[in-house]
Amino acid sequence: MFVFRPCRATMSAVLFACAVVLTAGAGAAQTAWNFLPAADIGAVAWREAHPQWDGRGVVIAILDTGIDLYAPGLQTTPAGLVKVLDARDFSTQGDWSTEPATWDGDAGVWRAADGLQLRGAGSLAVLPAAADKVFIGAIRESEFKNSPGVHDLNDDGDKNDVFGFLVWQADHAAVEAAIGVGKGYEQLQALNRTAAEAVAEARTTPRVWLVAVDTNSDGDLGDEVLLRDYHVNHDLFALRNDSAPESRKLMSWSVNVRQETDFLGKPTEPVVEFHFDDGSHGTHCAGIAAGHDVYGQAGLDGAAPGAFLISCKLGDNRLAGGATRTASMQKAFEFAADFGKRWGLPVVVNMSFGVASVDEGKDAMGGWLDELLAERPDFYVCTSAGNEGPGLSTVGLPATSESVIAVGAYLSPATAQDLYDANLPRATLFAFSSRGGETPKPDVIAPGSALSTVPGHLDGSGRFNGTSMASPQAAGAVALLLSAARDEGLTTHWGMVKRALIAGATRVDGLSLNDQGGGLVNIAASWPVLRELARSKSAHQVLWYRVETTCPLASDRLASAAYWRVPGGAPVKPERVQVTVKPIFHPDLDADARNNFLRAFSFRSETDWLEVVTGKDYLRGAHPLTLTLQYDGRKLTAPGHYAARVVASLAGGDLGGLAAREWYVWNTVVVGTPLGVENGYTATWSARDLPASWVHRYFVDVPAGASALRVRLEVSEDTGAGRGALAHVRINDPEGRERGRTPSASRTAETIADQTILRPELYPGTWEIMVVSAITATQNTAYRVTASCDAYEAEPAQIATLKRPAAGKDATAELTVIRSYPGVFRGEAAAQVDGWRKQRSINLEEADTWTYAFTLNRTTPRAVFRLELDKATANLFTDCAVNILDAGGVALDQTGFDGTEVTVSADLAAGSDEASFTLQVVGAFAVAADMKEWSLQLEERYHFAEPVAGKVQGPGQGPLQLYCGVPATLKLSFGEVWPAAPEGLGYFGAVRFHDRDLADKRPGDAGGRLVLEVPITVE
Repeated sequence: MFVFRPCRATMSAVLFACAVVLTAGAGAAQTAWNFLPAADIGAVAWREAHPQWDGRGVVIAILDTGIDLYAPGLQTTPAGLVKVLDARDFSTQGDWSTEPATWDGDAGVWRAADGLQLRGAGSLAVLPAAADKVFIGAIRESEFKNSPGVHDLNDDGDKNDVFGFLVWQADHAAVEAAIGVGKGYEQLQALNRTAAEAVAEARTTPRVWLVAVDTNSDGDLGDEVLLRDYHVNHDLFALRNDSAPESRKLMSWSVNVRQETDFLGKPTEPVVEFHFDDGSHGTHCAGIAAGHDVYGQAGLDGAAPGAFLISCKLGDNRLAGGATRTASMQKAFEFAADFGKRWGLPVVVNMSFGVASVDEGKDAMGGWLDELLAERPDFYVCTSAGNEGPGLSTVGLPATSESVIAVGAYLSPATAQDLYDANLPRATLFAFSSRGGETPKPDVIAPGSALSTVPGHLDGSGRFNGTSMASPQAAGAVALLLSAARDEGLTTHWGMVKRALIAGATRVDGLSLNDQGGGLVNIAASWPVLRELARSKSAHQVLWYRVETTCPLASDRLASAAYWRVPGGAPVKPERVQVTVKPIFHPDLDADARNNFLRAFSFRSETDWLEVVTGKDYLRGAHPLTLTLQYDGRKLTAPGHYAARVVASLAGGDLGGLAAREWYVWNTVVVGTPLGVENGYTATWSARDLPASWVHRYFVDVPAGASALRVRLEVSEDTGAGRGALAHVRINDPEGRERGRTPSASRTAETIADQTILRPELYPGTWEIMVVSAITATQNTAYRVTASCDAYEAEPAQIATLKRPAAGKDATAELTVIRSYPGVFRGEAAAQVDGWRKQRSINLEEADTWTYAFTLNRTTPRAVFRLELDKATANLFTDCAVNILDAGGVALDQTGFDGTEVTVSADLAAGSDEASFTLQVVGAFAVAADMKEWSLQLEERYHFAEPVAGKVQGPGQGPLQLYCGVPATLKLSFGEVWPAAPEGLGYFGAVRFHDRDLADKRPGDAGGRLVLEVPITVE
């Protein structure tokens, strides 16, 4: 999802598998909990060995869809303290506007202009003074019509309730005298001196905002309590209906009030910022990171149960996947960083959000994050690597940022058994987990599935899977390590923690560097590395190192990893690969210290095909080090992918062993099987040993001129497959974008599945074909997979004119087709006009939202819109959501850009004559200033209820035959008259060629295969 959606594979650091064993309480028997697999990263054993190092004194900021503060397991820490210290909404979803309220003394009610009235305010503990302005607003269930999580806010069976509220300012001292200082302030001021000073300063403000909500929608505030900003008193409420005793608390609500000003600095009506999680994703991640006694089960804990939480909601759940809004991610990060500084607590961010990268490492959000962390060394960020796998070079943004800890999704046999009733023969990586390539990611892997905390509105098991679930495991691990470091009085920074996690990780057998990075998070092994780093002088001077090398697939030909995926283009001896390395200094290092900085390194290659030509080298000051590498081509001949690191360790310094590892250079070389004349433009692979939830990769070099790539998978008795075999194929282009996938094939259902990729999606380069076995496969899958290319050239490349010489005459055109590869096409061509179309550029200024109204009727009952961004523009977004709304504003289709493209559609309801709709694009710029000017390309297609079929007459008699190198001129004719296009629209359709030649030496073609599609685009 291009919408930067929660990375969850339900719609995206590895430790070897082991049973989770938790102590269920004093004297209780031990119970295995594989549902919340913190034991896989060593968290359970760590806490048993070091009970005080359970994350206490550390804050984990959940940047997500919100946290439900009623969820069992998120109320308190093991020490009995309130777990969630603050809850804020940066997504704009929780922003409620207000208006001045009018007092009707005779009726004893406060009124709004629309007739809403609230009585009973006189019973509240603090009343508005006569001179105070009072504001009024309302929470309406109708505003949640596009939230997939919850529509009926009070669970009473209807969706039309209104919950009014009043807002006003009161004297601070009077408020404290009436309802106390606030439980939140009292807990905060007891934490440390910095927090006590911050509380004392906050209490000097002369006035504070108060909110009273009519939570039971009876129009009476007499039975309600006063609410303050959440961090002051931890005030929560639920919406309810006293007449529905069986109703549940669907989710918690809290409130913050923001006083904003206009452009002249004059105060405007206050914005009431309600916080809630109607998406459930953030709540689930919070439980994985820091849940304690989840669902009331003693010992069912997240990784760091002693840690505090703060909720920074950045996802708007009215949009697909809880998409971010402009600058919401940036504001959430800034708040989390400032929170730690204000209250004197280290903050670890978990952000299980991301979108597909379009140019890895070049996105605006990742660049901004690198700048922020370069200034804030005590700020730690973990993020999901993405759910765009299993293809190479698919890590999403901003996980490609060099400063964050990007986490892939691991699965142990024990968790697979308990959560999926699956029997895995070995530990694995979820197929959806994004893999590295152009960037050295993921950094580590961690368990990617869990049963965790969820709001009350989520029905079902509460089991999610995704790299979203892996990231909070890593964030919990960081909290545990920081808890230990603080207890020992050690000062750390994010670079030390990242180095320790990578160096201490456990490699998982069978997974490549691109799959797992350093390996499975291993807290116990990372701790001595972190302790040694924290005690050294050299580790405090440098946060990280910036690595840059040539990458042919990057837009500027530079990347943070050496990634060679060009047919025949890998640099092998005597060619050399140049790498430059620069230090990212700690911000406390002054100019003289930076100028006098000197660091010497020794280098080690992790494989025999990768040679470090430079034996030893050094960095002085800010001058880059140049490292020279060489690849041994004799060991890179077999098709496949080769990945290994060069490890740079401190030489002659104050660190040794794993702690001396300063930086790494990732190297990946992809060698494809040519689909050329030498093998008949076909390649076939067979295997009998694909385990459940595993991936086999094949790479093919698609030659220039190819117009179709067909991939066929067979899982049958003939391939040796057993009855428990189950797999499918995914096809990725050279840049890592998925371009197609087959349905599943199995011995007991469909034994053959195939997929064809045509131009313009097909282009020359090294494509990746992945055979992916299902987690539900009960035995190893035996299969055969075949890839083949066809090549045809058409003149014209698209049919632009269909002319009728006179009324009643056929509309005609000519098309010349040449088969470019040896062989004969025997089949048929079919021509069809499908509807109306229009293509245009949409240019926007100072706006992140664009809408377009359209109408469907019986003539054109279906609309399909294809939108496209250029790479430079796509890199500016953290999300770009796309909706189609009906006349009532209800979302009929919710999606978002996948990379640079998205397709969205709408259909006229059966039995309707006509209906109006709105296409809505909601962009989320990482930095608000970037929306000054931008554009997108829009193609709109309106499909006829009945497509208009034409006739295709080829040379000769009988079935159409196309011979290699022999032009064939086809005559197209359309007798039927199609509906006249509205002004500004043309017609679209296609001439489609299906090869039905059974003697063409390509298996499984009895049904014919699509080999060429020539567009009809008549303006």
